[in-house]
Amino acid sequence: MAVGATDAGGGRWGDHNAERRRQILEAAIAVIGESPPGADIPVQLIADRAGVKRSVIYRHFADRQDLDHRIREFAVQQATAQLVPALSLEGSLEDAIFHVVDTYVRMVAANPRMHEWIERGPGSEAPSGQALVAGTKAAIATQLGEMVTLVAAMLGQSDPAIDSGAFGVVSMVDGMVTRWLDTSPSGLDAARLADLLTSSIWYLIDGHARARGVVLDPKAQIADLLGAASNRG
Repeated sequence: MAVGATDAGGGRWGDHNAERRRQILEAAIAVIGESPPGADIPVQLIADRAGVKRSVIYRHFADRQDLDHRIREFAVQQATAQLVPALSLEGSLEDAIFHVVDTYVRMVAANPRMHEWIERGPGSEAPSGQALVAGTKAAIATQLGEMVTLVAAMLGQSDPAIDSGAFGVVSMVDGMVTRWLDTSPSGLDAARLADLLTSSIWYLIDGHARARGVVLDPKAQIADLLGAASNRG
């Protein structure tokens, strides 16, 4: 049963059960976040953290596989809720890139174990786990592609390759952040990583723009570009 869903009867008991499931899932995320990479997460540990009996967990989740899937689903929902609002056309071109990148890096850095568990933990290799993660990345890439397409249109440009490029950028960011977590390189903290990713994405955008005869100013305000595009229309 999906997080937040109510029982068939709905009403008070449906709300109570939905809240109990949320309580269990939040406890699971807390336990995972405190555990070392690759550690087994006993159901009893989750139950203790949630303040319920182990049997209560299995009243709300069909089995351990279902529990792991719902934990991953809930964690991804929480991450998306933080990240999607950061995808906005505000400030300068550089600001817009940095804002979303910095939000993602800080979010991962705040709970690196959860990020690792989502990508590699129990159930990550199952079709449902892979589909969940891939679908989330695709949704973010699609929204990013729409943003870049809009900015390109402001500049009188149109290119169907933007969509594929957006997926490439999401993969690059995810790959660099995962590598950073795995290796913990000296001298590269979250703030510097966000700057590095911002520069890398900007070089891609700037290089493609120049190849089309367009010179971009990273400090250009998106509101001004919108205004100029409106005046041309």
